[in-house]
Amino acid sequence: MRNKQMKLLYFSLGGTELKEISLGWKKIVGIIVLGIAAIVLLVSVSVGLITALVNDYQVANLSRSNNRLQSLLADMSKEVQVIESKLKSVEQQDDDLRVFVDMPTIDSDIKKLGTGGKVNASAIDLAYGSGNVNQQAYQMKDLLDNLSQRAELAVESRQEIMKEYYDNLRRLKQTPSIRPLGGGRVTDKFGYRLDPFIDRFKHHTGVDFSAPRGTEVYASADGKVVETVNDYRPNYDYGKYVLINHGFGRLTRYAHLDQISVKPGQVVNRYTVIGRVGDTGRSTGPHLHYEVIVDGKPVDPFAYILD
Repeated sequence: MRNKQMKLLYFSLGGTELKEISLGWKKIVGIIVLGIAAIVLLVSVSVGLITALVNDYQVANLSRSNNRLQSLLADMSKEVQVIESKLKSVEQQDDDLRVFVDMPTIDSDIKKLGTGGKVNASAIDLAYGSGNVNQQAYQMKDLLDNLSQRAELAVESRQEIMKEYYDNLRRLKQTPSIRPLGGGRVTDKFGYRLDPFIDRFKHHTGVDFSAPRGTEVYASADGKVVETVNDYRPNYDYGKYVLINHGFGRLTRYAHLDQISVKPGQVVNRYTVIGRVGDTGRSTGPHLHYEVIVDGKPVDPFAYILD
């Protein structure tokens, strides 16, 4: 077996000469090994070239994606700056409105943090020409979160302002502030005066307006009628009267009426006609006795008459 050889015969089609090559098994094995090595080397070189080309392609794609992301972040930065500018304007309006409704303004540090955020927008670097894109994206997310929190705070504040405004408006509408009748002359003021029935000084709990019998009497503010009295004793107490609760611890009484035009439980507005001037009860002539009661105590009605 070891002495056996392989012969290769070859010849030219144009000639008659026949040539042969004798190959031993060692040479054959060597040729096969060299062939395999050449194939492996060729495959390795090919794989390396293909891998390099793929890597270059991926790097190029990543570079283009990175550039697009940087461009997108730069555009977003400009939009965020516009939003932040508008938000600052809203926050300034918020301060002005809080002053208008007599509410304390929100501390500037709280505004910067929003409703509990931890990002200081002024500390975020938005120079998108350099730096790590991932870091810039996280910075942008933090800034957007902060703006969102500040916007939520502004919305909550505006709701508080609106509630305070309408509460103030309701409080104004329910605050006695007008003369309870048109015309009329003041004959007795709040405080001590000479009582015409007993000829002694006695505290007068309201203001008396002399007016012709039948003159219309108005509610001096929005409220609810809590009491009306039609039965009375001559020359005694208030005679026919109406008592209105305006909320916030304030009531008004309209006494010595000739007629009553409202009922208990009825909601009235300022200038609603509640009755007409008379001289019922302890009265020396047609007039309206008008009282303002705050927290259960009569006060000077003129402190609540603005017209």
